[in-house]
Amino acid sequence: MDRPVSRRLGITGKLLLWCLVLVTIFYATTSVLFLRIQNLVEVSSAIVNTNYDIDKSAQHMIQLLLSLEENRKRFEILQKDTYMDSFLADLQDFGKTLTSVLQRHPDYREPWKELTQEYTIVLSRSSDPEVSSLPDKTITRWLDILSETRQANQEEMEARLNELAAKSQAAERLGFIGLVASITIGVLGSVFIAYRLNLSLSEIRRGIRELGRGEPARPVRVTSKDELGDLAQAFNNMTGRLQEEERMRQDFIAMLSHEIRTPLTSIRESVDLVADGVFGEVNEKQRHFLDISRQEALRLTNLLERLMKVSSLEAQRLSLCTAPLDASALAREAVDRLQSTALAKNISLKTELPEQFVFVQADQEHVTQVLANLLGNAVKFSPPDSVVRLSVTPEPTGKSVIFCVVDEGPGIAPEQQQHIFLKYYREPSVRGSVAGLGLGLSIAKGIVEAHGGAMWVNSAPGCGSSFCFSLPKPQAMV
Repeated sequence: MDRPVSRRLGITGKLLLWCLVLVTIFYATTSVLFLRIQNLVEVSSAIVNTNYDIDKSAQHMIQLLLSLEENRKRFEILQKDTYMDSFLADLQDFGKTLTSVLQRHPDYREPWKELTQEYTIVLSRSSDPEVSSLPDKTITRWLDILSETRQANQEEMEARLNELAAKSQAAERLGFIGLVASITIGVLGSVFIAYRLNLSLSEIRRGIRELGRGEPARPVRVTSKDELGDLAQAFNNMTGRLQEEERMRQDFIAMLSHEIRTPLTSIRESVDLVADGVFGEVNEKQRHFLDISRQEALRLTNLLERLMKVSSLEAQRLSLCTAPLDASALAREAVDRLQSTALAKNISLKTELPEQFVFVQADQEHVTQVLANLLGNAVKFSPPDSVVRLSVTPEPTGKSVIFCVVDEGPGIAPEQQQHIFLKYYREPSVRGSVAGLGLGLSIAKGIVEAHGGAMWVNSAPGCGSSFCFSLPKPQAMV
């Protein structure tokens, strides 16, 4: 039973935790900004409710004192009761304003103590005609007290306004920094989480694509301890089982091929002995069936050789004996092998070879097998009276040589092209009409890749096919 990967935190938990972090950052930034704004409101309230009120009241009281002094002087000169009434009215209004200010702002009782006491004395004598003898120095002293108060209040108000401006700028900076920091942390954190998730998904996608392309199963990296980590571990367990089953299958094919080859060889030799008349004369009918037996035994031998070749390629045990070879000579040899098969279908084999010698570092037997396989498929799928071309072209970089077999057959649909190099795969349109096991292209591709080259196909339905592969040049000629 597979052991599950120990999980610290799942994907859902990670996302919820990250959302909680973002909410916390936003809440903290908002809280600090709210406290700053609350402090600004307190300073603004102090300016409006205290400094502005004091300034306005002091200015009103100064105006009352000036009016009171003017009415007193007019009364002394003109001796009209109207001026005395105005004087007394201004004095009472001054007293009301003074009392109201001290009630709203008790802190000014001490600075205005002298003013309050003197006003109380004056007010107690307000019904006496001698009140008009209120000394000028008293009014002047009251004016000085109020002017000083107003001046100090204006300075305090200016200081508070400066403080308000500074705190407003600080709050603005804090809000901007908090917003930028929140966005930056949010974006970077989200990118990091997306990167971690995509890293795990990329590994799993790579493994699935390799399996889909028929490549050897390789384990993927387990980059996290969440659900994706579990998925990656499960994929690794699956690939491990596939590798073990593939190894067992290869061993079985190798064993079966070896076990069948010996009795098959005995059968072929026995058939040859009988056909040669070693055990008595053979009539024509018997010879005909002996020929059929020989051909079927030969077909079984070829099939076993292909299975052994596939097994060797899969196990990477293919033994190559490479040497510098003339690419044009390889092409001509392969064409000669398939000439009779092509003539039977009235198909013309043509070569397009370079004028100068071009060499490749290759194993002659195996490369000839690849060319013969590609030419054989081209002849098999081409219509009668068509042309199959084999071209040899030096690669532009000068490091390799490209062989291409081009036919005029039915072509291959794009969705089938990615599968044709897989073992045992046969295109659905030809499975019932053309004989074969679907091993030829897989073997050819394996041989080419064992040389360090590559194989590919260019095709479209109704436009024929072009199978190409590259082989490296000898190092001394690169």
